[in-house]
Amino acid sequence: MGSDPATHQRRQLPIDCTVAPALPIERASARVDAAVKRILFVDDDVNVLDGLRNVLRKQRRVWEMVFAVGGPAALEEMKRGRFDVVVSDMRMPGMDGAALLQIVKDTYPGTARLVLSGHAERDAVMRALPVAHQYLSKPCDVDQLTTVINRTCALQAILHGEAIRAMVSHLDALPLAPRTYWEITQAAGKEDACLAEIGAIVEQDPALVAKVLQLVNSAYFGLAQPITSATLAVQYLGLELIKGVALAEQMFTLKVPHDSGLSLEDQRQHSLLTARLAKHIANDARRGEDVFTAAMVHDVGKVILACGLPALYSQVLDLATDRSQQCHVLEHSVFGASHAEVGAYLLGVWGLPLPIVEAVAFHHEPERASTADRRVVASVHAADVVVEGITAGDDDRAIRACLDAAFLASAEITPDLSAWRAFVAASAAHQRVRVHIRRGAAKGEAS
Repeated sequence: MGSDPATHQRRQLPIDCTVAPALPIERASARVDAAVKRILFVDDDVNVLDGLRNVLRKQRRVWEMVFAVGGPAALEEMKRGRFDVVVSDMRMPGMDGAALLQIVKDTYPGTARLVLSGHAERDAVMRALPVAHQYLSKPCDVDQLTTVINRTCALQAILHGEAIRAMVSHLDALPLAPRTYWEITQAAGKEDACLAEIGAIVEQDPALVAKVLQLVNSAYFGLAQPITSATLAVQYLGLELIKGVALAEQMFTLKVPHDSGLSLEDQRQHSLLTARLAKHIANDARRGEDVFTAAMVHDVGKVILACGLPALYSQVLDLATDRSQQCHVLEHSVFGASHAEVGAYLLGVWGLPLPIVEAVAFHHEPERASTADRRVVASVHAADVVVEGITAGDDDRAIRACLDAAFLASAEITPDLSAWRAFVAASAAHQRVRVHIRRGAAKGEAS
């Protein structure tokens, strides 16, 4: 993008360096305070580790960096102290990156796991997907690597509570990141990315094809002729919206036990209505797709709780109805964490952008979000409150009371409940669904 090629080359992490070998385990900083993040880099090539140590020298004030040659040395170091992030090569003799990160995942679940590898073969990438939070290719831009690690640490700070980690540890397994979503993201990141390639990826997932074609052919888009091509659907819907639908399809295809009390179909309809309204509220071309994706998956934590702890979650849902208490407040009382935090934790594991994770984590408590991108959080918060309120049969006064007016104002969003109700009504009609009034709720206007 107009940068000096020589400068760009210097900013790449070197793979071949003619420097003296490093010790099997070497600390880049001997004395650090408690606020400094501990990062472990693992590779079987000492030259690569030396190159990393050199180009990341400026980070010594904010990171304690440890460099380990091979998986066994890395595990020995992890026994000596906690790490915030592990960055591992994929292909290493004896214990490769996938095997190492599997052990880290099982033994140190609070440590974030990144793959930094020069090998982009499909089989290696697929093996890393279940155990790696993110996958980066070598050579990797220094700024990109630094940003990803800092973002990962920021995410850990957001979800630092022992309650969320302890509660998630009780679940048998978190669902894997949707493979189709990952493949679309990888294809879109190529310099020569084209809609035909992305459309071909979508076509490999029948459930996603059905949902995408249903969405693009709905009256909501008002197209004169029906669309039967996934490639054309991508063109009309936009790449980020396609990614959001791919993420949501993973959530809505999980097998939720009947005794959990959670209806996936109701969740699907609520999420889509919320996503459409959130994008409408945001009214921002740059942020609109992030808003849509965040709103599509803002309640994924409910599905995870219903799958992992069905009987207990059913009781929470009953209490939320019978006592007219907010579900996320009861979740905190019972589990020590809400569905918002559980969902954000999962999306962080899947490697979604921080603004989306924050919007999910704080859609009930937007004031806890960082000031980085308030409009994304505010739009999802407002849309969720309005759709929930309409579903519950609440009047405008009750809905307004649940909105964080100060936060919306800080994001330059002025509530317009009349217009928002009308938008939800139109969207519900286009989805050909009826917004149901919850049992026990006061009857009121509903679309």
